[in-house]
Amino acid sequence: MRDTALFLYVAAVSYAAKSPFYVGHVYAIPYSSNKTDAVAAVQLAIDTINNGSVLNNYNANLTSTLNAQCQQSPKSQLDAFYAFATASPAKMTAVIGGGCPAVTESTAALSSYLNLLQISYDTGAISLSNINFIRTYPSDEHLIDIVSSVAQYYGWKKIHLITQDETLFTDVSLLLKQAINSSEAIVQSKDTQISEIFPVETRIFVLNMYPLIARRVLCYAVQQNAAGVDPSHYYVQYVWITLGWYPQQWWTRAVTPDSQYTDTFTVCSDAALEAMLHWALAINHRPQPLDTTGKTDVNYTSAQFQKLIAGSGTSEYFFQTSVAPFAYDAVFALAFAVKSVDKMNIIPNASNFTTYLRNEMLKLNFTGISGPVTFDGNGTRIQTSLQVFKYRSYAGSVVCGTALSNGYFERVAIGTVTNGTFKYITCESNQTVWGSLIPPDGSRTIGFIVVAFPLFIVYAILTSLGILFAIICALFNLINRNHKIVRLTSPDLNYVIVLGVSLMLFSIYLYCISSSDFTLQTIVGKIRLWTQAVGFSLCFGTILAKVWRVYYIFHNPSAVKKTPPKDWQLFLFVMALIVIDIVFLTIAQLVDDYTAKKSLDLEMPSNSRNENNVLATFYYVEIRGDHEKIWKTLLYAFKGLVQATAFGLAVATRKVHIKVLNDAKYIAAIIYTTTILLLISVLGLFVLSGKYMNAFAGVFSMCLMIVCYVVLTFLFIPKMWIFYKDPKGERIFERSNSVSGSSITADQTDGIKLKKMEKRVKELEASLSAHEKNRIKSQPSATLSLATPPASPTKDGAVFEDEIKKPQDDDELPSSPTKKVSFAGQE
Repeated sequence: MRDTALFLYVAAVSYAAKSPFYVGHVYAIPYSSNKTDAVAAVQLAIDTINNGSVLNNYNANLTSTLNAQCQQSPKSQLDAFYAFATASPAKMTAVIGGGCPAVTESTAALSSYLNLLQISYDTGAISLSNINFIRTYPSDEHLIDIVSSVAQYYGWKKIHLITQDETLFTDVSLLLKQAINSSEAIVQSKDTQISEIFPVETRIFVLNMYPLIARRVLCYAVQQNAAGVDPSHYYVQYVWITLGWYPQQWWTRAVTPDSQYTDTFTVCSDAALEAMLHWALAINHRPQPLDTTGKTDVNYTSAQFQKLIAGSGTSEYFFQTSVAPFAYDAVFALAFAVKSVDKMNIIPNASNFTTYLRNEMLKLNFTGISGPVTFDGNGTRIQTSLQVFKYRSYAGSVVCGTALSNGYFERVAIGTVTNGTFKYITCESNQTVWGSLIPPDGSRTIGFIVVAFPLFIVYAILTSLGILFAIICALFNLINRNHKIVRLTSPDLNYVIVLGVSLMLFSIYLYCISSSDFTLQTIVGKIRLWTQAVGFSLCFGTILAKVWRVYYIFHNPSAVKKTPPKDWQLFLFVMALIVIDIVFLTIAQLVDDYTAKKSLDLEMPSNSRNENNVLATFYYVEIRGDHEKIWKTLLYAFKGLVQATAFGLAVATRKVHIKVLNDAKYIAAIIYTTTILLLISVLGLFVLSGKYMNAFAGVFSMCLMIVCYVVLTFLFIPKMWIFYKDPKGERIFERSNSVSGSSITADQTDGIKLKKMEKRVKELEASLSAHEKNRIKSQPSATLSLATPPASPTKDGAVFEDEIKKPQDDDELPSSPTKKVSFAGQE
């Protein structure tokens, strides 16, 4: 008991021996007259300083406290501040706080005039950075760093600012417009109407205002969205960027009362406003304690201070929304500076005391309740780590270690901005923040389209059926390769034709497969071009070779038939055509820049929107060279020359009547059809390519597919039909003559000849009978034996015999053997 009394006596003597220095406190709450926890924080700091060892020779005395009443006019606020600063019975050394943000610049100038040091804890106004002014609250310039870094990270190039018409906010918007591409709408604080603040095709909004005005702006968006005023507006999917110092649940009427307004922008429910914030961010440039339980230089840990000021029931939002930590640190910064000036033996009443005091404050570096405290040359708190929050609603869950209590819709830290660079904190990512898609900024975007899925499905089915058809033809050729019908059509060459058709069909798959990946599309495009060109040469080169061999056999001018060309010789001819393709394509792709490039798709109208309802200019990726049309025209001309040659040979061999060998009319049909399709393809190349992706892919693929089906149908179906009608191949060498458009077989021709011969025989018999009768009359004794043939044929008989032996077509293979005719009486 004696020790306690002794301690109190020593403390009282020590306190009495110290010289006082006087401070005043000015606090402000916009649109409210209620006190804040900053008042309690200032008083706690003064008590802690006086009861501790921070100051050895001075005691801090709080002379008076002023509520700035921000709802009053600026003149009334300045008058109140002047009366407060001059009415104190003892001269104040410093003023803690700065008054309302709208007049802080004026109060700072007034404090300088009165030789007072003003230490603010609740304003970040940019205009105060160049005034003889100290503040433990960082400058709002940091907001520009946060918004710029976040916009750059997410690729947002168009941002709209909605700014309240107060210096605190207009200074921010001025710098922000210089830093990023942004438009702006000004909202008057006293306006009863809010309109025309959402420009069309904008999706990212910064609410640069007090919470009450922000609530009204959101209510206007809710009403616009419900009314469907503009189909390009979907406000629920907009990104709203709010200031991080807004109080918890600020959008609710209980936290942000709007009873002073009576217009329609106060009728929105809390739930409707909350729905607007699901894609919202909050930016906070306030320093945060690195460790709430860690040691500080101001007697209490951050957690202890929070409990003393706000009680044990507060959440982590205390350090995001309360200015109490900055007020407490402001008083301690003043005390540390006074201690330094005291070592210089400069008393508080000295005329230069304020100057020395400010200079020493600029040198401070201590750990306060709000974190590390240092100042720049303008007396502004230095802040290097800035925070970004996301509004979330996950009732009763834990996100990245943060428990979302009471099922509230809350702000949760997702990232930081350091040295102008945004990065996520551990366990956060684009997926956890936005889901599958980062919200667009509303700028006209570039979209890439691919071949329409229904078109791809149709062509995939038709192409697959074509390949199946080719496989059936190849199997028919393989199974019956030793049959006379198939053997005479050169089965090995038939395989080459089927391979060529299959390659062309495969290229159709590649025409209908499209991607926005430039590397992939370059590879696909080159494979597509090569398979199409080589497949065409294999198919039509082999057809040309086969028809040329038929022409060689039946139109050889020499009297002695030469050995017809072998299959391997025809293979060499086809390979020569492929070599030409290889050389041509290689030169074209080496000389020209033949890579994937984007092409504007004219199929999509200029007002087209993507899946996020944003205007988009649609492109598609296709492989092409700078002189692609020239190269492809030359390539198609070469293919056309091959077709024209085959057509000419087909016409020359049209009179060959051996059906299995003579494909003249089928080849003519193929060439006729493919020539038309080739012309359509070239026309599509010049008209559709590079402009209309689906139209070009559809037309070109259809032309190529028809060519493949025509080739297989005309070259294999007739062979299959002959095989079906003559499975043993007994009628292979039938002759086929064209008479008035009908087909007359060799048997029919022989029947006609027999009738002619029977008629001639009757004529000869009648002639011989008349001749015999005349001879009997002149020589009655002579007996004519009809059984004995004449020693030599008559002239008519010789003529007849010549007639039946004479070939009907000297350019044909021999037909059926000459039939022998025996007259009556001949042996």
